[in-house]
Amino acid sequence: MTRLLITTGDVDGIGLEVTRKAINSSRLPARSQLIVVAKDGSRARKEWARIHSFRVLDVESWPLLTTNTLPGDKILVLPSRLPEALWFDHAVDLASQGHVDGIVTGPLSKESFFDAGLDAMGHTGLLAQKTRCPVFQGYRGDDLNVVLVTDHIAVSKVEQALTQKKVVKAIAAAEELRASLPRQKRRLPIAVLGLNPHAGEDGRIGSFESRLQRWLPRQVIGPLPPDTAFTEKARSQYSVVIALYHDQGLIPFKMLHGQDSGFQLSLGIPFVRTSVDHGTAVDIAGKNVANPGSMAAAIAGAFELLKSRK
Repeated sequence: MTRLLITTGDVDGIGLEVTRKAINSSRLPARSQLIVVAKDGSRARKEWARIHSFRVLDVESWPLLTTNTLPGDKILVLPSRLPEALWFDHAVDLASQGHVDGIVTGPLSKESFFDAGLDAMGHTGLLAQKTRCPVFQGYRGDDLNVVLVTDHIAVSKVEQALTQKKVVKAIAAAEELRASLPRQKRRLPIAVLGLNPHAGEDGRIGSFESRLQRWLPRQVIGPLPPDTAFTEKARSQYSVVIALYHDQGLIPFKMLHGQDSGFQLSLGIPFVRTSVDHGTAVDIAGKNVANPGSMAAAIAGAFELLKSRK
């Protein structure tokens, strides 16, 4: 039995809605099980009641997940009264201990982590704390695959954070992402972006690229000028593009994929964790108009990654 735990994210966002829509539109693999964690309450209950064929566990049945006595239903709903960020905290423990095979996360605001008393900058920050692994954000889609060297730090601090050790580990994360891609895409090289406009213009705009180039192994292409690296022709030449900071990689990825497709995956950890590539979208929550494409891709991607690791 392959078991995925889905944390649906902020109760005032679209996480439970896109989860419900994704499950109802997907065909789950044989001998698989989804455990959907949702906020206990009437609003959430109305949403999960629209999932096709499921069983509700008792409120706060977290201890049951560490036993072999779970019902065998394809889809289980676990209502929880805990703060939403603590669902993910519990999920990491369960995955680390082998009680679930992977985690899929809905959108969760950074404020939710602080409100729950967790000193972590989002899912990736908490993963790094709990696994003690160098965790990198990867984004996978049909048009573009991206790895971020740095994520939630101020732009003014990016160059200082770009050490040789950090870049080398990011390249290893990109190789992990490339290994999960279709065979034709796996054959293409990995590319790295420059930090400055025009990749430094041979030192006329900035000197960082000359250092970066010395750190790159021969098979990695770059540093590339960031303003031309994402054209249709350019991105078709690379399996994965390594972006040096958050918006450098995520603006083009979200422009290409939006909420229709593409998903995030955590690289460098000993278990599978995938996620939607969008936020909580509080402005459209409860209106039944949210696009479930990214959640469907995250669920399918988690099963695909688990299969490739066997």
